[in-house]
Amino acid sequence: THLLIVTMFISNLDISKRTATFQLSGRLIARLTFLLGLLWLSIGYGTTIQKLNIDDVVMKAELVFEGEVLTHEVRVDPSSNLINTFVTFLVVDVIKGSNQIDTLELKFAGGTLNGETVRVNGLSIPQPGEQGIYFVESTSNELINPLVGWSQGHFVIKESEGKRMVYTTDLKPVVGIQSVSSIPLTIKRPNNILEENTAAAGILVGSEGQRRRRPLQVNQLKSEILEMIR
Repeated sequence: THLLIVTMFISNLDISKRTATFQLSGRLIARLTFLLGLLWLSIGYGTTIQKLNIDDVVMKAELVFEGEVLTHEVRVDPSSNLINTFVTFLVVDVIKGSNQIDTLELKFAGGTLNGETVRVNGLSIPQPGEQGIYFVESTSNELINPLVGWSQGHFVIKESEGKRMVYTTDLKPVVGIQSVSSIPLTIKRPNNILEENTAAAGILVGSEGQRRRRPLQVNQLKSEILEMIR
């Protein structure tokens, strides 16, 4: 529909207005590119994330760190005309990767800018003030979500009764972690498509109706991750 409108508009303009036509059509084409990009994000990426196991998440991560979100900056990428949110983290503790960093900026697709909001299905952007443990796939490559497996590489820390506990992005308590690397391939369940905001295989999540188990504390999760790295 947008392409048809552009074509008809250009064909009806006077030849003497070619310069203005080129400038205006350029803006329309950029806008069309932006709209197609949004469609590609929401359909092509939002629903086709592979479910991983926790061993995969640890292995694929270039960097694993405990941190706190300091700031958000939303701006348009000039090369794609897409809205992105740039999140700056205070790096509290590096669990895997280079420990020579105090802050880290990561780019997430989507955000709100000048009254326009872009959302990508299944993508949860860390919010200012959030504390968590983050599994970063790459600190340099252009990715829609820089975290491994999206929600599978994103854990939130909440304090309760003076203890710092670990939760999934939808705030379900993480009550255990179990490596699946020792399970024989003949009986290991194949990886499927990830359902929205679910944890990786091997992450045990508490739910209603089960006997209440306390969430893992931050240091417990870190210890388990370090064991997988060794």
